[in-house]
Amino acid sequence: MNRRRDDKPVRWYEQQRWPYQADRRTVTEYADWLKLIRWKLFCTFTFAWRVSDPQADKTFAEFVNRLERFLKSDVGYVRGDEKRLSGCGKPASARHYHVLLTSAAPMSPAVVEWLWKEMAGNRSDDGSAQVELFDANQHGISYILKFVNQIEGDWAFRKLHLFHPWSRSMQTPNKRWRRHLRRHKAREERFQNEKPHKVWLPA
Repeated sequence: MNRRRDDKPVRWYEQQRWPYQADRRTVTEYADWLKLIRWKLFCTFTFAWRVSDPQADKTFAEFVNRLERFLKSDVGYVRGDEKRLSGCGKPASARHYHVLLTSAAPMSPAVVEWLWKEMAGNRSDDGSAQVELFDANQHGISYILKFVNQIEGDWAFRKLHLFHPWSRSMQTPNKRWRRHLRRHKAREERFQNEKPHKVWLPA
């Protein structure tokens, strides 16, 4: 049994946790930075069939593109990817995404669920999409990032510069960036008092 500098005994399982302390700090710092964005939806997306990494990424990218066309507004997201390996006699967990979504336009959880199911299949057992309003008092951001430093996890993000309050200091303000930001701010003003779209959704 080893000892710390203060001569207190250190057990083997405590030593194993040391390398991960830096990873936890990294996740905490990312989460603190992302909390400054006004997220609207917390989503869990699964696939009704087995998909490869490129297939999953392609499906998600097209899902976001279709959502933007429907909303007529940019969509920003942070996505945590999970594909847990089996071990200790437990079955592997199928590939799934935990996602935070935001947009200048109002976003309906029902519409987002329906669109994902149309693209990724509809599992009859528990559904392939669960979407709810984001609650800043919960730990949704940290939950999404929990596997970013592990082999069975990853993360991705898009268009955060439009929604983060520090965006002006994050990028060199070239002509294209300024035009994109002006268009985004105009949409924020236009959608300010609108409610989420009420659309007919097939059963």
